[in-house]
Formats: sequence, C-alpha cells, structure tokens
Amino acid sequence: MSRSIKELSLQYNSINESNTFTSGDIVEGRVVLEVTKEIKADSFFVKLTGDADVRWTEGSGDDETTYSDHERYFKLKQYFIQENSKKGISEKNTTLLDGETYGPVIRPGSHVFPFTFQLPQQNMPPSFKGFHGWVKYVLTVKLSRPWKSTSSTCTELNFVQRNDGTNDHLLQPQSGTQDKKMKLFGSGKMSMAVTTEKTGYVQGETIRVFVDIDNSSSRDIKLKYSLKQQQTFIAGRSTNRGHKDIVKETRDRIPSGEKSKFILDMILPPDLTVTIENCRIIKVQYELKVYLDVSFASDPEVKFPVVILPFEQQCPPWQGFQPYPPPQPNLPYPGEQPPPPAGLYPNLYDPSVLPYPGAAAGVYPNPNPIPIQSGFHPAPSAPIYDPNQSKSSPDVSY
Repeated sequence: MSRSIKELSLQYNSINESNTFTSGDIVEGRVVLEVTKEIKADSFFVKLTGDADVRWTEGSGDDETTYSDHERYFKLKQYFIQENSKKGISEKNTTLLDGETYGPVIRPGSHVFPFTFQLPQQNMPPSFKGFHGWVKYVLTVKLSRPWKSTSSTCTELNFVQRNDGTNDHLLQPQSGTQDKKMKLFGSGKMSMAVTTEKTGYVQGETIRVFVDIDNSSSRDIKLKYSLKQQQTFIAGRSTNRGHKDIVKETRDRIPSGEKSKFILDMILPPDLTVTIENCRIIKVQYELKVYLDVSFASDPEVKFPVVILPFEQQCPPWQGFQPYPPPQPNLPYPGEQPPPPAGLYPNLYDPSVLPYPGAAAGVYPNPNPIPIQSGFHPAPSAPIYDPNQSKSSPDVSY
C-alpha cells in the first residue's frame, strides 16, 4: 500500500449470530480510508460479487490439459468517486447502486464511506471451497489514482441458501433390502433390510439407521456402513469427481445361522458442507451405504441418497413413519417397510419459484435500492483541500 494511504479497510454489519447471509438480505457496511496527505482519485468504489469457479489439470508435460469454467450470479457496484469520462456509462454485467458521491480530491485524515447492498432474490448455491472449485460471495473495495498502483482489499461473506419450499420428499423415510445366495466357499443365503427415518438432515443432526439381518448362510459376516461425500466439478464436457468419507464404521460379527438387529447412529459434523444441487459447475452430494462384509465374495449392499441442509433449516422426522424402538430384548421390529423415494438425488428446489441461476448470469438489478441508513455518518464529501486550513489539524470524519 502507498505511503500516503495509512489505512484502507472494509467492514460489514453482522445480521445474525452465525454471521451468515442469504438471498434478499441487506449487506450494510463502511469503507475506512485514512490518508497522510492530500491524494487525487480516478475512481473509488465497493462491489459485491457472487461467483462459482472450477479448475483442474490432467496429464503432464506436453499432454497436460487444464479444464476450467466460471459462473457469475451477480455483480453489484457502488461508486464513491467515479471518473467524469465514465459517468453515466453502463458497465457490462454490473448493477450500479445509487449512493452519495464525493469529490476526486481526498484531504488528509480519516474518512468513512458507507455502503448498502441487497443480495439478489435468486436461488444461489452456498459458500463452498472444494477439491477443484469454489463458490464465493466477496466484498471488494478499490481505489485507483493517477500514475499509482491500485489499492484494494476484500472480505468474504458466508452465504447460505434459502429454501422456502416444504420439501416433503426430504421428510420421507427410505428403505431397501438385499439378498445373497452363497455359491462358492459356502452355502445358504443371507438377507438384509435397511430403513432410515428420512432423507434430509441438518448439520450436526444424527442419522439413525435400522438394520435387520438374517444370516442363514454357512459363513460369518460383518456389518459395515459409511456416509460418503461426492464433489463433482464440471467444465464443458469434462467432469472431475472426488470423494470424502464422513463416517466409516464396522459393527459386530453376525455368526452363521443367526439373526441380528442393529440401530446405527451417525452424528453429522456441525460444519459439514451442505448439499449443493443448484450450481451448474459444482455438485456436492451424499450417499449412505450399508453393506455386509463377506470374505472372498461380493458384498450385498443398500445405498441411499442423503441431503444435508443448513442448521437453520430444520427437517423433523416424518410423522407417518414409526421407527424402531430403542434397543431392548425381545421387542419386535415393524414388519412393513415404507417404499423407497423416487430418484437417487431428489431436487432440493422448486423451479417454479426461483429460476435456475445460470439462466440469468451476470445482471440482477435491484428494483428497490436501499437508502443509506441514519446510523451511518458519511465523510463530508472528501472535498478539495483548503490550503488556508491549519495543517496541524487533520480532517477526521466518522
């Protein structure tokens, strides 16, 4: 940063305890600029952008290929000082917000420049950073001066997606069965029935799974289960996938000729990445797998999709589903299993309510600009410096 600029900082007001924002929220804040001597600015602005980006490289040497793609959701900009030659000129894919403008000469001292943005009412993916891509919502301030390098600073907002739909399909239980006949290295048959209370879970919640096993084979088997996260990155026709185990456990051995019932509890991390289905170039999905470990044979398995929601979006157990009671001896399990839900990864969002974000990439105008709130105290227009004023008393505005 230039010697004449002592401070250039960017602050925004938190609107809740979790310091998160979602569609339609108001982002208010201030830019603090402190200069040690009079400076002239070509332009001075703050902008708020929402973007997704993917990039990865395959091969090496002459065969190395880089794949990339980008998706912009919005770009909002508020000028404090704008070049006279560019005033009134529209900027590509940018929504300009009205605000108080200032003179091009900034006097010595500390100045406070307030700003107000409203996040678009759009169905946008949450903040995310993954193996080969990210989704970011960033506040950036830039100060450009003649014959000087640009001074800038930025800060990220933690954006969570708004889900106003009822999403009844996320409350429905899931069930599946799997049988296996032993042909080599054994005889008989084993069967497994698996049931979950619902499909959607919030961060930090416990996934409860009920498993009923009948081992009528000549082999001993082990019950195993896992919750896996899959990240998918898309660039044109190329796709890159990565996996991460969230939960991976082994339970007791089931001896030959025995029946067993299990209740599996999986506690989700409170900071677990939520499911992302509404981004064209990034997907985050979860799969629950329950399987029987059979030595020297293929393992029978049951798989379910799991949808992870933000903590604020509660997803209570499905009222029509009667789960197994707590583990007690000689208590029967319900005999009738609910039908499995349609589709591997159900759509989280109702397309009739909000458009697909890629359909209007770039410009999301704010039909109702928010005026500067009375709580802000703007600088007195950063006017041209008066040489008759005592230099021993710098101008300080808050």
